Amino acid sequence: MNAASAPTGRHALILPPNWLGDVVMAQPAMRAIALHHQHDRLSIHGRPWLGDVLPYLNLEPACFEAMMPAADRAYLFPNSFGSAWRAWKGGCRQRIGYRGQWRLPLLSRALRRRLSLRHQHHRLYYLDIPAQLGIPIAEQEVKLSCPSGDREAGIALMASHGLNAEKAVCVAPGAQFGGAKRYPPESYARILSWLAEAGWQPIVLGVESERDIGDQVLAGVNGPSWNAAGQTRLRQALQLTAACRLMLCNDSGFMHVAAGLGIPTVAMFGATDPARTSPSGPRVRLFYEPAACSPCLQRECSVTGQPCMANILPEAVRDACLEMLAA
Repeated sequence: MNAASAPTGRHALILPPNWLGDVVMAQPAMRAIALHHQHDRLSIHGRPWLGDVLPYLNLEPACFEAMMPAADRAYLFPNSFGSAWRAWKGGCRQRIGYRGQWRLPLLSRALRRRLSLRHQHHRLYYLDIPAQLGIPIAEQEVKLSCPSGDREAGIALMASHGLNAEKAVCVAPGAQFGGAKRYPPESYARILSWLAEAGWQPIVLGVESERDIGDQVLAGVNGPSWNAAGQTRLRQALQLTAACRLMLCNDSGFMHVAAGLGIPTVAMFGATDPARTSPSGPRVRLFYEPAACSPCLQRECSVTGQPCMANILPEAVRDACLEMLAA
C-alpha cells in the first residue's frame, strides 16, 4: 500500500436526510464528501432502512452503523436540533451543518443557508454543504448504481409471482408525505388497465398502509400483476425497481431512486413543485398542471376535487408511458 492510499486513521460520519427521496437528492453532496474522505474510515448513521439504500448510493468506502459512532468529523444533513444533539452526545469532535433549530451551540461549524428549500432545488441545497467547506464536487447530478446481483434478484422475485421482467412496470401510487401528493387511484387504475391491455405487467410498490391503494389501482387490470405494497422489504423493492422497464409514480422516494438508476420514470406532481424536487436522471417525464393553489406544500388537499391532480389527464400519462416503453 503506497502513502497516497494508506488509511489516515481519521473517522468521518455522515447523517443523511430522513426521507428516502431527500437521501437520493443529497447523494451528489454525500458523494463529494465520501470522495474527500476516501482514505478515511467513513460511516453512515440514521434511519434503519439506510442500510438497504446505501449500496445504491456510490458512497464507498462508507459503511452503515446502526449506533451513533464517535467520529472525528460529522456532516449533519438533517436540520434538526436532535441530529446535532445526538452527534454531540455521541462524542463526534467536529459537528458540521446548517445553523437553525436552536442548535448553534452544538455545531462546531454552523453553515449559512445560502439557498432555500422553499425556492431552490433540494439537490442544490444539499450540495451547498460541501461547497461551503471547499470540498470539490465532481458531479452535481444523482448517479445511483445497482449492486451486483440485485437486478437478478429483482427478476427472480418477479418470476416467483408469475411476472416477466421484460414486461414489468413498477408503480408507486402512494406518498409517505401525505395524500396531497397522490395522483387519484381511479386515474392510476385507468392507466394501468390500458398498459395491461398493451401487454405490460404492473407491480405496485409501497408500505403496508398503502396496500388498499394498491388494490384500487390494480382493480381494472386483466392479466399478470402484483400488489407488492407491504409485502417486500425496502431492499427487495429497490431490486424490483432496478429490474423493471418503467417507474410510474407520484413525487416520492421511488421516483428519485428509479430516475437515479436510469430507469424510465413518469411522475405526477401536484402539491409540490418540480422546480424544487424534480428527479435527477436521463430518462424522466414529469407532469405538472398547477391549479391556482399550487404548489400548496400541504400534506392533505383542502380543495374539492384536488384540481392540481385532476388537471393531469390519464390519457396523457398513458401515452408518455407507452412512448418511453417503446424507446
